[in-house]
Amino acid sequence: MTMTKDTFRISRRSFTTGAAVAAIGLAAPSVITGRARAADKSITVTSWGGDYHKSVEEVFAAPFTAETGIAVQLVDNGDMAKVKAQVLSNSVTWDIIDAPAAFATSGAKENLWEPLDSTLVATEGLLEKPNALYMPLYLYSGGILWNTERNPDGKHPIDFAGFFDTEKFPGRRCMRSLAPETLEAALVADGVQPKDLYPLDVERAFAVLDRLKDNISKFAATTPEQVTSVSQNEADFSYSYYNRVKSAQKGGTPLDFSFAQTNNSLDFLAIPKGSKNKEAAMQFIAFCLRQDRQTAWALRGYYLPNTLKSVEEIKASPNGGFLPDLTSGKNVVINAEWWGDNYTTVQKRYSEWMIS
Repeated sequence: MTMTKDTFRISRRSFTTGAAVAAIGLAAPSVITGRARAADKSITVTSWGGDYHKSVEEVFAAPFTAETGIAVQLVDNGDMAKVKAQVLSNSVTWDIIDAPAAFATSGAKENLWEPLDSTLVATEGLLEKPNALYMPLYLYSGGILWNTERNPDGKHPIDFAGFFDTEKFPGRRCMRSLAPETLEAALVADGVQPKDLYPLDVERAFAVLDRLKDNISKFAATTPEQVTSVSQNEADFSYSYYNRVKSAQKGGTPLDFSFAQTNNSLDFLAIPKGSKNKEAAMQFIAFCLRQDRQTAWALRGYYLPNTLKSVEEIKASPNGGFLPDLTSGKNVVINAEWWGDNYTTVQKRYSEWMIS
């Protein structure tokens, strides 16, 4: 898909619930404090591997270290079970969790996050309000990818119904090892309208997944595996993310991604309760929300940033970018609150289903 300014249609009440284009909440200057500089010499931030890791390093981690002197170690593991184990054992080694919506909200329910410090984190001009325990950073889109040489036009699915239709599009599927986004795709494939998804009909979703299971060749434990499963011919079609596919395309891999239908979800930053470097962690979150960092992140990774001014910059940028169309009625906006209430139970069931 060619990126044009017509792509930039982003209004959707379920995304910007309570959001305002004016300054909001927790208002405080984003400053580097002597206390944080003196107390915390390094932080550990979880990431998601591959080109995403490189993006975090280039856009956030390296500039933050250059400006503050605080080293940032990236760990490509955001497993919520490990986060919980660290918190419950009082042995927290990860200072910031890169948390998809279900992780952020379920972690809050289980009392895993430190409260955000309003004296360190400025939130003026955000599209989406912060929660007291986790900060929205950007919105990302997931959809269907395929190999253009093995599956030319007409020989691959472009939406969730096609992905689950093995008669029309025979072939091996790669699936996420996480239930969020997977259950939504299954239900939409079965005819549920995106606006009517929540509360999710879990029984119906697993029935749809059962029909596909014999065609699943791989469950991807990491996001890069979703792309490599197709590029290395372990699967024919996979659910993945445009930035991952874009990175592979730049490397010459014949992959493509469909914007005909996507899941769209906020990604958050949260600080595990008991972090020994929480002041520097707060400072890092504030740094990531700066307009220059938000714009660079969105252009580098084809995301929707969480700052209004960055959205306007991307619209005007000759380099283009991607902001999802949340007004079409075809695209899903993940309900973080529903997953906050149900993630632990549903993910357990999905994990057991994968190996059954």
